[in-house]
Amino acid sequence: MSQGCRDCGTCTKPGLARLAQNWAVGALHLCTAGISWLIKRGTRRHCPQCRHQLAGHQRRRDGAFID
Repeated sequence: MSQGCRDCGTCTKPGLARLAQNWAVGALHLCTAGISWLIKRGTRRHCPQCRHQLAGHQRRRDGAFID
């Protein structure tokens, strides 16, 4: 896995599952005229490595990433 990070739920999904998720999210952004994209980018924290939401990353009890 050359792209993404190993703690991210989206990065570790199989390719077909990621494709389906990308299509669904893209359709949502189109249906809301981009407002959902603006809210997601403006209010949620993202991983600096893979740019996915940090809420989808696995963490230990102390808050550190699982490595």
